Amino acid sequence: MPVHQVDRDLLRRAYDLVLAQWPEIIVPGDKTFHIGGGCNMRTLNEVREPIEDWVLGTDFPPELDAIIGSVEHYVSTCIHGALKHLTKLRKSDLDFEAFVSWFDSHPGYRVVDAPSPTEA
Repeated sequence: MPVHQVDRDLLRRAYDLVLAQWPEIIVPGDKTFHIGGGCNMRTLNEVREPIEDWVLGTDFPPELDAIIGSVEHYVSTCIHGALKHLTKLRKSDLDFEAFVSWFDSHPGYRVVDAPSPTEA
């Protein structure tokens, strides 16, 4: 599998675009837990659906288009994981650096810093 290098600033742009689609306070709604640790959150699913549609229906510049779907998935998964243990989550509680670390662990992506002007 080829590894796509993602500039940290571009990742931040995509992260901010995706996060802007979410409400300031995110609630899970009724939770149903499943064998093996799965958890369904109906209200969260209803909030996420139009965000997924937005990602699919928006024409992004090519550099964003290459990562925006994965960024949306990772943001949603992060929110879902946090809400397993919470009744509400503020967007401001999400940490970009933690997100970068998690995104960088994806086998198809490596987050890189853009070279400084003196290095270029």
